[in-house]
Amino acid sequence: MTPYHLTFLPILLLGCLIAGAISLLAATRPGCLLPGFLFVIGVFVVWAALFLGSDMGYRAWQSMPDPPDEAFSDASVLGALILGWVPGVVFCAAVFVVGRSIRWLLRRANPVVVQNDSPFQSPTTDSGNPYQSPRS
Repeated sequence: MTPYHLTFLPILLLGCLIAGAISLLAATRPGCLLPGFLFVIGVFVVWAALFLGSDMGYRAWQSMPDPPDEAFSDASVLGALILGWVPGVVFCAAVFVVGRSIRWLLRRANPVVVQNDSPFQSPTTDSGNPYQSPRS
């Protein structure tokens, strides 16, 4: 493995772990505002990990004694800067869909039964009179 890979891979894996945890957290939240915000944060974390890992990897590769010519083609750094959000969206969306599917399956297997045990509401009783309101 080159010094590029030795620097790039740990940074990318750390970013993917953080983004995966954020995407799973977003999958457990109801609604769309908070999960959407967390999803965008996860995409940003993957994008930053790709860009910083690639940049630092090329710097480490170029600093070794007698580096090869491939160490000076920094096109992937520019590609990660401009299009790094695409793999971030794909990764975070995959984790989010898996998390939402597991959440849906768990709720389907164990449905929540709502009981009216509130002390602030009086229980409704049937008086037997069809012309009387059930609330009175």
